[in-house]
Amino acid sequence: MAISFDRAADFYDNTRTLAPEVSERLTAEILRLGQATPDTTFFEPGIGTGRIALPIVERGYAYTGVDISEAMMDKLRQKLESKAHRLTLINADATDLPFEANAFDVAIAPHILHLIADWQKAMDELRRVLKPAGVFIYFHHPTNKTATRDALGRQWRQILASYGYDSGFTGGVTEDVLGRLQEQGATLETAEVAELSRESTVDSLMGSYRDRVYSNMWRVPNNIYPQALADLEDWASQEFPDPNQPVTSQDTITLTAAYHWAS
Repeated sequence: MAISFDRAADFYDNTRTLAPEVSERLTAEILRLGQATPDTTFFEPGIGTGRIALPIVERGYAYTGVDISEAMMDKLRQKLESKAHRLTLINADATDLPFEANAFDVAIAPHILHLIADWQKAMDELRRVLKPAGVFIYFHHPTNKTATRDALGRQWRQILASYGYDSGFTGGVTEDVLGRLQEQGATLETAEVAELSRESTVDSLMGSYRDRVYSNMWRVPNNIYPQALADLEDWASQEFPDPNQPVTSQDTITLTAAYHWAS
């Protein structure tokens, strides 16, 4: 079972939004890597609020998504109210997909496999539902190039470790996924799509910890979190005395397409 994003439904889009030009570039790259034609069928596990799916759906493609969070999918349904579309949404787990084999032309996995404990089973299911000539498009885990955010993250992990909590990912990270694809004979093409730059402050970054915005924070036990947060607040106040210190967060969106994987 993956981590449910029910608790994030009301704020997810505000914290993970993509600038229109980045979304346009990303969509174009997905269509290129997926060798899309008007008849191409897309599938996405963990479709959520449709951050990746919506621009493709709005171009008229047939798109199927599953998620274990009905609340997240409801947000996507609202975005498409009164609009013609070919989107199908199903409440299902990525490790047990309710589809026949060879069902889709393109499967997209945007930042989900690291959240699934049995990520190998999820990959097996993706491989099963892809057509023999289908394409799997994997989103690399975001790379953070911001010293301040990096420092906060490192200190947070050290604090959690001091309380005996392992803050490592539940599922498979980029190296695991790409390694498995290669072992299974896939031909890979990697594309760096865009650099993301976001302006914030030290206090804003700390706010994400206070509000437990990201899924890795939800897993921290409630009997640990308050004291761990207090420790981080103390450390941050010493390292960054000015809470309004500006911070530019930079990440890279990187995709890898796997060909000849499902055959």
